[in-house]
Amino acid sequence: MKKSGVCLLLYILLICLTPQTGSAQTGYVSDLLLLTFREGPGTSYTVIKTLPSNTRVRILDEQNGFYRVQLDSEEIGWVDKKFITFDPPKSFTIARLEQQIASLEKGYADLEEKHTELKNQLSASKDENLKKIQALDSDLSAALAEKKELAETLSESKKNYDTLIRQSRNIQNIVAENKSLKEENTVLNADLELLKKKNQSQLRTGMIKWFLAGVGTLLVGWILGGSITSRKRSGSSLLD
Repeated sequence: MKKSGVCLLLYILLICLTPQTGSAQTGYVSDLLLLTFREGPGTSYTVIKTLPSNTRVRILDEQNGFYRVQLDSEEIGWVDKKFITFDPPKSFTIARLEQQIASLEKGYADLEEKHTELKNQLSASKDENLKKIQALDSDLSAALAEKKELAETLSESKKNYDTLIRQSRNIQNIVAENKSLKEENTVLNADLELLKKKNQSQLRTGMIKWFLAGVGTLLVGWILGGSITSRKRSGSSLLD
């Protein structure tokens, strides 16, 4: 049990002493400096390499005035803490500002390009809208002319319709008069037939009368002629 407790205490102590990369502080090598990067926390330790100014390091631990640091290359070593600053180097600030300026210039160029593009689009849209307006004006003029023509046609059609109505009324009157005339004609035809029949009857009667009169005249002439002849014959016989 004692051994287990000691192991647990050592494990906790080891965890506490192990550098936590998640909470490690970022520092930078001071300006105008080549800082030795050593294997241990002291000047007696072997120099691994030198770090130029503005090199970024992550602070993992501190001991004897030295920081145990990790480079961006994942190398781990020790550096003198008095040559580490936590303010971003001026070169970084300048580089960041230059990057911001470049970004702003690019943004400005993009905006200017978009402005030019929008201006061109607006100009094209304006020209297109002007053409559409002109086309609409032309269509409107054509529509007004067509409306005027239709109005004239409608007026002429109305006049023709009124004329047809009047003519229709006249035709109706004519038809009525024609019907009346037909009826009168029928009556007259009937009367004419009666007259024809009467005339024919009278003609026959007259002809008979004239025939009889002619026959009578012929008979009287014949009788008279015979009488005269007989008298002449009797007179001549007496003379003889």
